[in-house]
Amino acid sequence: MEDEVSIAGSVSECQEVKSKIEAMNDGQSIELSFDTSGSSQGFGKLEPTMVIKVGQGPAFAEYKKGLGIIFTGNLESLKVFASFFDFEEGSELGCHYHWDEACDSNYVASGTLPIVVAVV
Repeated sequence: MEDEVSIAGSVSECQEVKSKIEAMNDGQSIELSFDTSGSSQGFGKLEPTMVIKVGQGPAFAEYKKGLGIIFTGNLESLKVFASFFDFEEGSELGCHYHWDEACDSNYVASGTLPIVVAVV
């Protein structure tokens, strides 16, 4: 779990996450809940929650035992992260984006937990 996070859902589920992140304002946080009844498909475990917080500077993701995935960044970084959930209707299963590899240091802090966003 500490090496990489995969967030996967249908196109409509990804669009819903995108909308929630884009609606955030200064000082706000949201908690996303995930279905953990399926297979972890090569990942260490399925994590039930991800907390996204508006903070300062480029976005940083980390795993905290007992809390889940914590993702913090300024509004601009969060909006960029939200764009990675923007899949077109009809996107093929397995279509995915590597958030941490696609953005520069203005949006992703050094040492962040890698995140893959995918359509399943």
